[in-house]
Amino acid sequence: MLDRIQNIFDAVVHAGNLILEDAVSVNVWWLVAGVLLHYAHQVVRIRGWWNILRAAYPRAETLRYRDVVAAYFAGSGLNAVVPARGGDAMKLYMVKQRTPGGRYSTLVASFVPEGLFESLCGLALLVWALSMGFIPVPTSRLELPTLDVSFVIAHPILSSIVAATLIVGGTLLLRWLRRHGPTFLERLKRGLAVFQHPRDYVRGVVSWQAAGRVVRLGSLACFLAAFAIPVTLESTVLVMAAQGGGRIIPIAPVSSGLRLAMLSYGLPEVTGEPVDIASITAFTFVVSTILLVVSLTISLVIIFRVLGTLNPRHAVRKARQAIEEVRHRASARAAASP
Repeated sequence: MLDRIQNIFDAVVHAGNLILEDAVSVNVWWLVAGVLLHYAHQVVRIRGWWNILRAAYPRAETLRYRDVVAAYFAGSGLNAVVPARGGDAMKLYMVKQRTPGGRYSTLVASFVPEGLFESLCGLALLVWALSMGFIPVPTSRLELPTLDVSFVIAHPILSSIVAATLIVGGTLLLRWLRRHGPTFLERLKRGLAVFQHPRDYVRGVVSWQAAGRVVRLGSLACFLAAFAIPVTLESTVLVMAAQGGGRIIPIAPVSSGLRLAMLSYGLPEVTGEPVDIASITAFTFVVSTILLVVSLTISLVIIFRVLGTLNPRHAVRKARQAIEEVRHRASARAAASP
């Protein structure tokens, strides 16, 4: 935990050095406006997830919109510092506390309709950027990645252990599905209940997420203006595409390199003006660092109010333990039943 906080501090210092050394001027007011609109877009988008949860649990009167917003913010902030998307466990834990009769399997399934529209938008933006030539692609067969089996040949024992583990795990999973499959699938289906009425899905989910995208465009425009980068509809959409591409390929440094490559290629093209690479680097680095720090701060405040701790690892551990306890109790009940 201390190492991650130190990394965040180093990132802030590095961002400041980028601004000072490269003489990149930053308009603080535009920067603040961008941050506020960024979190406003999240509040609007979360309305869609709340409607998904209401479709899954229509009688859950205790699950309020502000509870889902708090859970989402708490989990999103933790995802920045806790590996393996541990923040998602916090989201599920907090929503579960407000949902009488709620099941974690159903709540996990609710992520599918919640992320469907966003994923399609991200892919559409990537296709647009690719068609415009803003993403470098292999030009010959020699540049395409190939399957390397040298590791398997050089480490036969380790490879055998991994293969055996996968086989055993798959066998146990099949056995578990045979015993609990119908109940488990029914709970998953409940999380997808909003799909049963396409009109409700479009009106209650897609419309809010589309509105959130519009607010996010305003946020990105403010960030561009803060760094004196030309603001046009095309440049703003390009930044959104670059951020979406980094999430679709969430492997550092690939994701960061993809963002910088897209912006370096695309911004001069769509704006018709030269854009300094220092401005692009500072824009990408500083904005992501500020949002990370603010998100983590919001997350810790919410978690402290809910769990009474400021330790992200402890909070995620407690949430995961609660999930495991519920899972074990359900398994025990299933085993005891005739």
